[in-house]
Amino acid sequence: MRKWFAALTTAAVLAIGTIAANSAEALPLAPEPVAPVTGIPTPCAPTFPYPEGASVEELKAGIQQNFGFKLAGKQWTDGNKASIRILWETLDAMECTDYRANLQSKVSGTVGINAGSIRGYAWGDWSLTKGGYVTLDFSKFQRALDSGDEGRLTRLVAHELGHVLNSDRGSNPDYWAAFKKLYAEEGRFSDYAGRSVTETFADVIGYYVGRCALDNPYDTGEHDAYYEYAKTWIFDGKEFGPAPGEELNCTVPAGGAEAPMPGPQLPEWLEGLGGE
Repeated sequence: MRKWFAALTTAAVLAIGTIAANSAEALPLAPEPVAPVTGIPTPCAPTFPYPEGASVEELKAGIQQNFGFKLAGKQWTDGNKASIRILWETLDAMECTDYRANLQSKVSGTVGINAGSIRGYAWGDWSLTKGGYVTLDFSKFQRALDSGDEGRLTRLVAHELGHVLNSDRGSNPDYWAAFKKLYAEEGRFSDYAGRSVTETFADVIGYYVGRCALDNPYDTGEHDAYYEYAKTWIFDGKEFGPAPGEELNCTVPAGGAEAPMPGPQLPEWLEGLGGE
């Protein structure tokens, strides 16, 4: 009897242990934290990780194949690899959203990225320097790189792509009608955008992604409504940093780093084509 009871007890313990082990195995595993990339505290998990050691030609081929942009310009060089990396990582940081696919669908043909010189103050523009292309002046990017303000470049890439997304505003789609209503209520967002509704739209997006950009308006905690718009209407709930006004873990730019400055106001029919 004693042997039978001991055997029964042992079997029960083994059964409980098996159930516990199976339960433990069935528990969901927490996702691995995503490492920040330049200018973006909480990017999407990498879809197309930046290929360390790749040649410029390999990087160009990767941008075309992975992100669907055609490329032009003379500034795709070894000397501009740091700028090319910021472009690549910014695109990849948004890849878990439909931002890129959505903006590319707004344009007939293939949206291009032109790495080339821009006359005047602008560091980037949409369809001004080269029609159908976002032009990025990598020679000017170096100023931000030298002062440790890479976040500005991340913000600039997302900003200029925002103009592409907004290129269908003439048909007054729902996202644009909602933004115009919001702008009428909230008004000024950034120094650069000033009183331009299209530049405000692009900056609301640019600073939402580039949370580590110098003097980010969201850091003040005064633009919750614009933040919620970008989160809900543009990025389907994906956030790239903490809530507005909360402390960020960012590299501080060197003293004297250039801040985004507004350019001359454009006629309404040209709004959205202007560069920064």
